[in-house]
Amino acid sequence: MKRIYVILCALLISLSAAPVWHLPQAYAQTRTVSATVTFRVVSAVDYRGLHGARVIVVDSGGRVIQSGLTDSNGVWSVPLTVKVDPRFEELGVVTAICVANGHNENVAFEVPVRQGTVQPITLYPVKPKLRNEASASLGQLHHLDVIAMVNKYATQVGLQRQPGLLGESGYAPWSPNLK
Repeated sequence: MKRIYVILCALLISLSAAPVWHLPQAYAQTRTVSATVTFRVVSAVDYRGLHGARVIVVDSGGRVIQSGLTDSNGVWSVPLTVKVDPRFEELGVVTAICVANGHNENVAFEVPVRQGTVQPITLYPVKPKLRNEASASLGQLHHLDVIAMVNKYATQVGLQRQPGLLGESGYAPWSPNLK
């Protein structure tokens, strides 16, 4: 009986140390962010909201996670839950594809998923004898998110900052020079 007990204990100890019983580190660190994002779709002709424009929201894995139509003011709000983008702090990003009758498509890349986000999208009308094709725009990333991202990667590479400018408070751009 004592021999069986020793064998079972040894088996349990070896199994608990096996990597198969642990989640891979990438899965263990996956975090999500939830927020309502508002899309405001306007026509480039008069910048009035486009009623009935379709917005398709695609996550970082290339999956469609939401789709909807704008209201009479050209607005569509949607609750989203996505993975936190490791390039930013507490921020997820999605891609939005927008289409409307009589207008060319627009793809808005890097749309931030954070409470309070309002993403404008401008659609250009289809015109005969012109090159009618989709356009692309960049999401409304807040300047502090962009600064935090630049700081993160410049620090990782080991860059040094440029000398501060007289009268400029608190920020000195990075230099291409290594420390």
